[in-house]
Amino acid sequence: MEKILLLKLCIYVNIGILFLSILSFFVFNNVSSSYFSIGWSDNFIFVSVIIDTPLKYFILCLFIIILNVSEIFLNDLASPLIQFSTYNPYKIDINDFSRFELEAYSNVIFFIQICKRFLIVVVTLSQIDIAVISLVSSQISASFVIHYLLDQKKFLNRNVYVEVPHYGSIDI
Repeated sequence: MEKILLLKLCIYVNIGILFLSILSFFVFNNVSSSYFSIGWSDNFIFVSVIIDTPLKYFILCLFIIILNVSEIFLNDLASPLIQFSTYNPYKIDINDFSRFELEAYSNVIFFIQICKRFLIVVVTLSQIDIAVISLVSSQISASFVIHYLLDQKKFLNRNVYVEVPHYGSIDI
């Protein structure tokens, strides 16, 4: 299957699933739930800390932004170094690391990723505005990292146009 066709298919399927999931949150919303609240309040509890003042709220937002930025950098810059060396069964010769270094780095990065994944789940489940702040900060960080990584590459295909899918057209 052609790479572009495969990418488009994966994107359309995942956008559809994402749209249905988000729609179901609103359709089956329990009105008495505090999840769809915004900002600080007496009933906003984040991991047993009551977020009832603007200072606590903005410190929480800053914490989430820093958490997400560091997560993107770890996953998009450090993890590929480890994955291509440790998990690639076809790469037998390792020149960049000693066995001990590679094993230690692999285990430390895996441990950090698991702990951060737990924190991100807690963040996402706390309140809708916190989840949106998490989403936006992750996307902005990922855009910077992707731009940096692509700046390091040489492109032989000089197609300059960008095809942006729009609603109402499904040409795969």
